[in-house]
Amino acid sequence: MIDLWRGSLVVAVAFLGAAVATASVLWWAGLLPSLALSENAGEYCNVLKVPVYGTIVTIRPASSFAQAPSEDDPGLFPAPDTAFSISTEIEEMLRSARADPSIKALLVDVESGGGVAVAGTEIASAIRRFGKPSAAVIHDVGASAGYLAAAADVVFASENSAVGSIGVSSSYTDISEKNRREGVTFHQLSSAPYKDTYSPDKPLTDAERALIMRDVNVSHDNFVRAVALYRGMPVESVAAFADGSTLPGQAALDAGLIDEIGGTEEALGYLEQAIGEPPAVCR
Repeated sequence: MIDLWRGSLVVAVAFLGAAVATASVLWWAGLLPSLALSENAGEYCNVLKVPVYGTIVTIRPASSFAQAPSEDDPGLFPAPDTAFSISTEIEEMLRSARADPSIKALLVDVESGGGVAVAGTEIASAIRRFGKPSAAVIHDVGASAGYLAAAADVVFASENSAVGSIGVSSSYTDISEKNRREGVTFHQLSSAPYKDTYSPDKPLTDAERALIMRDVNVSHDNFVRAVALYRGMPVESVAAFADGSTLPGQAALDAGLIDEIGGTEEALGYLEQAIGEPPAVCR
């Protein structure tokens, strides 16, 4: 009887250990956003903070994973690399939080000069689908895909923030002339005429340039339409200043790219009014 009890205990402990390990991995990856912990550990929280920092991409580059704990940094959960914002991870985080009744609102925290257009669109769409009050704060920079990702109900920025940069670039470096001077020969061995487009080792042909600019212009028009939709502005109004430049905060406010001059405190004040209770930001 004692052996049976001990065996059951071992099995229970094994299952518990596996569950804790799984939860730890999901928590570190940002997939368990709503553990009802505020920035003061152990306290209730009702506002999920969505960090949009660094370069915006769809999946995490292998080199960006944090290292395992070491003797110098023995922490159980190493801090994630903030050089990237991963749209697929943010989508999953918001999908989980959307079903949590304790999460009443989003605080989108932006410090990004942009990244991949698809990734910015995915983050913006996930914020819009969330269906609860949201506020975005642009700190120093919210540009290109970083601006698109700030698709909250209300957007705040400082007077000195760089906002916008609505445009698309596919520019790259051509080193074919340097290769020629150094005696390096490019042998084109491709089955289709555009398969080597963007190769830095060959000159860009007129046909390739036309093809690239076709796609750039499509992406540009999509960007303009998305901003017009999220900001509730006519497409023509957005297109008028969609020249790739950023605007300082007050000019961005005058252009309709943001709603108010302010920062985190002003955003939390807005959310408090929107949800009818004091905001407590989750980790």
